Amino acid sequence: MPMCRSASFARSLGAAVALLAAARSFAINVSVAQIDSSRLLLAQNVGVYASVTDDGGNPVPGLRQESFSVLESADGASWQGRTVTSFIPNAGGTQGIAFLLLIDNSGSMYDTVAGTRTADAALMRITAAREAVRTFLASMTNPADQVGLVDFNTFYHVLSRPTAERERIAGLLDGIDRPTPDQAYTELYTSIASASREFAGIGGRKAIIVLSDGENYPYAVHAGEPHPVTGRRIAAHTDAILACQQEGVTVYGISFGHEKDRNLQAITVETGGKLFDAADAAALSSAYQTIRRQVAGEYLLTYRAGLAPAERTHVRVEVDTAGVRAAAARFYFASTVLGLPVTRLTLLFLVPLVLAGLLLAGLTTLKLERRPGPASLEVLQTMVGRPSTRVLPLSGTKTVIGATRAADLTIAGAPQVQKEHATILFDPRDKRYTVVGTGEIRVNNQPVRTKKLETGDVIDVGGATIVFDQPKDEKAKRGTPKRGKKGG
Repeated sequence: MPMCRSASFARSLGAAVALLAAARSFAINVSVAQIDSSRLLLAQNVGVYASVTDDGGNPVPGLRQESFSVLESADGASWQGRTVTSFIPNAGGTQGIAFLLLIDNSGSMYDTVAGTRTADAALMRITAAREAVRTFLASMTNPADQVGLVDFNTFYHVLSRPTAERERIAGLLDGIDRPTPDQAYTELYTSIASASREFAGIGGRKAIIVLSDGENYPYAVHAGEPHPVTGRRIAAHTDAILACQQEGVTVYGISFGHEKDRNLQAITVETGGKLFDAADAAALSSAYQTIRRQVAGEYLLTYRAGLAPAERTHVRVEVDTAGVRAAAARFYFASTVLGLPVTRLTLLFLVPLVLAGLLLAGLTTLKLERRPGPASLEVLQTMVGRPSTRVLPLSGTKTVIGATRAADLTIAGAPQVQKEHATILFDPRDKRYTVVGTGEIRVNNQPVRTKKLETGDVIDVGGATIVFDQPKDEKAKRGTPKRGKKGG
């Protein structure tokens, strides 16, 4: 009889251990990958892309809406449950994903994976990167998917914004050329911030995959002279985080090689993504494929937002399945009328419409009534802050618009305006002006990084509306200016 009891106890203990092992093997990881607030203003709806993976990084399929709860908070402390109005499993795989592939093209990408110099192209990191991207492109079978391509070093070079033409993107990989010595620096943070703006006008799931083989290595710091475009401004990793958060873009990072940027993980985590390490070509290709599978397998939950006004609204997703629980939270910048979501059209909508009409009428008048004199910038209005002048003649080769007194045109008291937010450069050869944005800028309501200006162009700098004017007589007469800062 004692032996029977011992056998029974052993069986019970074995079953308990098996159950514990099964529970441990079913551990899940939850992250809020992206929050889509594009329908908040008109419909009071917010979409949340939730990633649920196992310990191996594989998406957990088959979860039902009942397994999810969505909570919202205006301060990140007090949470209220929200009603989920729509639930779409495998959202990226069915609705499509817009990827932007950001590839490091600094000098070290032409070394071997081990970090030694080589003249054999087959052994170079850039060759492994091209092959991994080609495999990634071939795995994208959803017609709704889009992909863009950018390479970066000292400069940020857009080969293509996100497009459905994946074969064309594969062909563009061969257009990534070996950098010259002055191009071989690594402007990692500036490039990620710039990449976020490539998604302007694109809805749905948006993700940047940035491949880098080293640290942020700014030109202005290590070359000992101002950057040709951004001058002496050094971007922080927090600038990249903020830019992606504002655009609602997730960053996935791949560190390729032994050197790693100390802040790249923070950039990925704070934007809802993950960082992967790749020690060789096979691991690099695997990282791209893992990212694609994880994004494609996400759950999209649409919920009805609350009415609490807040600059940042926090969203928490909780998952409870088979007794296993996990949760994650993120915030988004609320884009509402006067800070409040609305459920129906009201008189509040007339305010921006009337202002837009008045602004359009004013701009039309400016275009029709060209004034003689030198080229100039005229500040029409500032949503926040105050300008140092309303009209600024452009008499130098370089005119800086920013938040400090050192700028030629200062926008004071506007938190969205950076120290050197935008620069107007004059080219004496064609007597044309070009605007270059260090921060986010729009010209004629289109996001740009650089654009040759035409008379009547409207530049938005951190909420300040500025009109560029270059009379025809000034364009014909002007030669090389006698004063001005060193151009970029």
